[in-house]
Amino acid sequence: MVDKIVRVMTANLLNGGAAIGLLRRMLEGEQPDVGVFQEIAPAQARIVRRHFGFGSLDPRRDSHGMGIVARYPIDVERFEMTHRDGWKGLLSAVDWPQLDRDLEIINVHIQNPLMRPWRQTLHNRKGQVDDILEYVAAKRMARVVLGDMNASPAWRSYRRLAGQLQDAAVAAGTARRTWAPRPIIPRLLRIDHAFVEGVVPVSTHTVRIKGSDHSAFVVDLLVE
Repeated sequence: MVDKIVRVMTANLLNGGAAIGLLRRMLEGEQPDVGVFQEIAPAQARIVRRHFGFGSLDPRRDSHGMGIVARYPIDVERFEMTHRDGWKGLLSAVDWPQLDRDLEIINVHIQNPLMRPWRQTLHNRKGQVDDILEYVAAKRMARVVLGDMNASPAWRSYRRLAGQLQDAAVAAGTARRTWAPRPIIPRLLRIDHAFVEGVVPVSTHTVRIKGSDHSAFVVDLLVE
């Protein structure tokens, strides 16, 4: 029987700060089927493209670099959001041996709450969460919304998302902290998330990335 698990990884690479060698070894070791990235710069994008055969990346040096890549064919396009667009990709059951139905991947990077002016930042963050929730409510399907949410479970942004979608790490019982103010110190907060609907989160784990203030977050999904 074909393994039905789809492994999805999200990683914020700190605007190119992530160490190239470790990023390569991590991809080889974790073997994700889908990779979504935030703050990816050209050097990191070159490594990522060697590992995945499909998808699209827009590497940049201004902290807005993003993309989605995959082991098998994926249709990728921009996902319109307030202030900063996300990305979305569709995995077709025709092309993916693990799938009996299509799976949608949405990559988001919600604005940092500490950016000034704070009133504008609050407006942008609320708008970004509104955009996500309105989109997923319009059409129910198997999907995962993941990325750097810049919100721990104590934040209202997280609670709004968790009220409509399922937090994969909580559902799997494997929630781990993912971020620290500096790359070299222990992770302090869980702000990188995967919210799912129509799929079963089997397990999640994190992987330290030298040079980044975020750990990569990996989720194994069963699409029944």
